[in-house]
Amino acid sequence: MSDIRQNNSNPSRIKKMENLIDKAFNATDYYDRVDAIKEIDDQEVLRKVAANDPDYYVRQTATEKIDDQNVLMQIALNDSDYYVRVAAVRRISDAKILAHIVLKSQEDYYICKDALAKIKDDDVLENLIEEISDRDIMKTAVEAIERQSTLKKIAIGHEDFYVRSDALKKIDDQQILIEIALHDEDYYVRALALEKVSDYDVIVKIAFNDPDYYVRNKAVAKILVELVKKDTDFEVRKKAISKIHDRGMLEQLLLDVQDHYILRKIKSKLSELD
Repeated sequence: MSDIRQNNSNPSRIKKMENLIDKAFNATDYYDRVDAIKEIDDQEVLRKVAANDPDYYVRQTATEKIDDQNVLMQIALNDSDYYVRVAAVRRISDAKILAHIVLKSQEDYYICKDALAKIKDDDVLENLIEEISDRDIMKTAVEAIERQSTLKKIAIGHEDFYVRSDALKKIDDQQILIEIALHDEDYYVRALALEKVSDYDVIVKIAFNDPDYYVRNKAVAKILVELVKKDTDFEVRKKAISKIHDRGMLEQLLLDVQDHYILRKIKSKLSELD
């Protein structure tokens, strides 16, 4: 235990702190130990309590006041109680330490989720994705990335089509989306990218040329949506609505169309799908 007299020459305050420390280690009631810890800032005392107290709430309270990143890492990795581990993760700011916790805690999705939410370094996240084995945690890591160039690299180059799909969902660059919609080897990834493509000529090209019927069908549906939104002839718009069977597309049209008669036709089509 550190010498409290080094930083406090007031005898009454020294005595009070000694009593608090004794209470933190020895009080029978865990509430009393918690109350004492709330008044203690001595990092060595807090570390010992966090490492040794039999009650999780006492350890959690001590952990919430610890500053040392490496001490917090050990708590996050080794404490038996979830809430104590979470308290440690939430005190950590070092991205590499958080990444280490993710890799070592993949059996605990929620600990990893909290750790990933605190990592703001896309390079660290990108490296993590190459090492994570758990599918759900990998998805959360991809969702935490903000840099478009990193997302593009993953969306185009990752071997797992699920990971590519997760990355492209965050991509806004039309050229990247078009490249994926035209060239990805997996039909599902192409279809997912197609949903975000706005270039009409590209959509038509895919409708005629994609090797998979599912993707072509998605392209045709997008063409129909464009007809509903933009064609000047009412009969053409009405016919296009009758050919759309995707509830999500119809519901989006309700938000995009102002013509009251066309809106009624869309609502009627939706009721047919119920």
